[in-house]
Parts: sequence; structure tokens; C-alpha cells
Amino acid sequence: METSLRDFKGRFTEALVSLLWKQWEKLGLAAWTSEEVAWKWPVDLEALVFATTLVKEEDQRLYHGMQVWLAHYRRLLHTARLKRIWRRYREYAAQMNLPVPEHEEVPGASFRAEPARVREILGPPHWEDPSLVWLKLRALLGAGVRSDAAVYFLYHNLGTTFSIAREMFVDQKSVHEVLRLWEWGGWVRRFGQRRGYTVSPGLRACLQEPLGLRELPPYMNTARVMLGMLLVKGLVQRFLEQPDEYLLSSYLREVTPLLREAWEGAGVPLPDPLAHPGKAYAPVFLHALLELFRRIGRTAGPQRTEAGFHRVTRKGGTGVSFTERDMYEAAYRVLRRRYPAHEGWKIVPQFEGVGYRPDFVVERLDSRGTLHRVIAEVKAECRITRAHLRQLNAYTRALAGGGAVIDAKILIVPAGADTSAVPNDIQVIYLRGFRCED
Repeated sequence: METSLRDFKGRFTEALVSLLWKQWEKLGLAAWTSEEVAWKWPVDLEALVFATTLVKEEDQRLYHGMQVWLAHYRRLLHTARLKRIWRRYREYAAQMNLPVPEHEEVPGASFRAEPARVREILGPPHWEDPSLVWLKLRALLGAGVRSDAAVYFLYHNLGTTFSIAREMFVDQKSVHEVLRLWEWGGWVRRFGQRRGYTVSPGLRACLQEPLGLRELPPYMNTARVMLGMLLVKGLVQRFLEQPDEYLLSSYLREVTPLLREAWEGAGVPLPDPLAHPGKAYAPVFLHALLELFRRIGRTAGPQRTEAGFHRVTRKGGTGVSFTERDMYEAAYRVLRRRYPAHEGWKIVPQFEGVGYRPDFVVERLDSRGTLHRVIAEVKAECRITRAHLRQLNAYTRALAGGGAVIDAKILIVPAGADTSAVPNDIQVIYLRGFRCED
């Protein structure tokens, strides 16, 4: 069990950090992520900040990016709610004999980012993405209980002040004050119990129209899910140092309810604690959790390649010592320098997508609502042929529909590659870290 726990810890941490990168990318943090399985649930800013803070030792770059984001968009953060999530985690951690943080950490309170650094790694949030419904409500109603209660009633027909406060990790008294005002405005009405409320259809219509939402993203209580995942991370670390399979299984049974809706939302069979008594539950739980990450996580964030140069030879077109995948990180960096996030450019890597797609599509909407696209194809080849050009042109024709304007077509190749066949309407970028040698 110790060996499997050690293996699980590495895979779990990588997948969790990957999941956080996916959500920060939607908030405008410069990153490239696999869109094969996109994050489709509402992005919960406080849950995201809480989880990123707890894994800062595993990914300092992500933590720094979060600090830069908070320094720029701190008005969207509901600090009191973040502290309540921290307190709930401390309660669970104390019950499970895990290290308990001394205080609720609210990062970025005094952090100051250099303007150049902000422009380099930060762009506008992808407001057109339905998963940012919560942040759009924050921009409309402010970072407080009003926006949190609005999210609750977008997905629930009724609730008491206690159930709303518990579900949204906010103060019950504040919920009561907000709902009293909404009752006066006719958006909610009381039912049965003294503090029970049911939502008016007019409230949802009133909220969805200014948010520009035709449909809501599927609901998931990300704060509860992140609590469960971080508790699992702590438990695995604890029982790596002091193995006890029975006790680990017992604690994992307590964590299961926190992750139930994540399993259900991803379509992963929920592990039944009653069907696996004693120490048999731990391996079943861990396997199901990795399957959950496989469904909603995948690889995301900055990808790493080995340092130094990768060399190829032109002889017969053979001897390639690296693949296109090795070139993606360097290609992404070059594209990001040319098309910065602060100008609204979004880089969509599609190399892991389903079907036949270009490696990168760079796009943005201008002030008139026109979609501008740049098609970029990476080739680990030392000679560009007509077949490569036909492929790039086919991608361009396919993505030029729907009123989109193609601003540029780009081939990204190793330094020293023969590009004599490339016409003037296609730009060529040579990656110096990847060389062709005679």
C-alpha cells in the first residue's frame, strides 16, 4: 500500500494543479491548457484561491500568477467567504489529525505587481465563457452575499437562510438581510418556515439577461469539492509517513460526501463505502478519484521540456530526436510574445483535441465584435513540403467561416529548416532551441 500511495500522491498532485491551471486560464492568467476536457462548471474564485494557496509549494509559478491576478482584480474577491472556507478546512483537518494552518491565509493583500509583469501574464477574463457566471454576478452586484445568494437561486428553487449560508459558505445573518430586501422587491417569497424562501421566475430572468447567458453551466459546489481534494492530499501525506490502511479508509469514508457531486457531474461511478469494508475502501476510493481527474482534469498549465538543444538531421528526413510535442512550450511562448494577453488575445492549443486540428489557434474579438484568428502549425521537420502547406491552408479555410477573419498563417519550425517552398502569405517562426543540422 505504501508504494501505491506514493505513486498516487504524485499523480494526484499533478492532476490537482492541472485542474487549477484550467480555471485560472479562464480568469485571464496566461497559460495554455488542454481543451479536450474543458472546465464547464461555475468558477468559484474563493475556492480557487484557497486551493491554489494550499498547493503553492507544488507550483510556485501558479501561486505567483494568482497573486498578480488578485492585485489587479481584488475587488472581485469575497474575503469573508474565503476565510469561512479556510475555517471549514481547519475544522476537518483537526478532526483528522492533519496539520492545521494557524490562520486563514488571504494572499495578495499587500502584494504589488510590476506593471510590466501584469501585462506579460495577465489578460482580461474570458467573460463570454458561461463558467464565469459567478464572476459576472460579482461585477454586477459586488463581491458579497448578494452575488453568492444570486448564484444559489440560479440553481435552486427554494432554501432556508441556514441551507443557503451552509451551501455558499457565507454568514446566515447576511443572507437573511439580503433576502428580506429581495422579498420586498418581489424576487423571492417566503414559504412555510419562518426563514424559508422560494425564488420568483422573474429573478432568474432578471439576472440571466444582463449576464448574456442563454443557458447556465452545470452546477458543482467547487468549494466543497476542493475541501475534499485538499483533505485527501493531506491524508495521503500523513499515511505515507505513518501507514495505517484501516484508519486511512475510515477517514476517506468521511471525505466521500464532499466529493460526491464531482463524481456524479463527471459521470464516474461513486465508490460505495458499504461495499468495501475495512481497509478495502482506500484503494477503491483512490482509483475512483484518479478516474475523476482523468475525466475533468487532464494536463494543463506550463509544460516542461528538457534544457538544452534538440538536434535533428536532414539526411533523408530521418533522425529526428524530438517531436512536435517537445516544441509546444517554446511555440506557445513565442506566440504569447507576439499576441499578448493584455491585448485580448487568447491562445487555444488544440493538439490534444478530438479530430484533425491545428496546433494553436490565436483569437480575439475586436470592439466591433469581429473575431480575428491566427492559425499556427508546429512542424518538427527540417524541410517544409507542399503537403505541409496544404494542411495549413485546409485548417485556415475550415476556421475562416462564421464571420471570422484570418489575420495570419504561421508555421513554427526548428532553426535551420528548409522553408524555400513557403509562399509569402505564410509567416515562418524558427525556434532556436531546436536545430536542424546538415
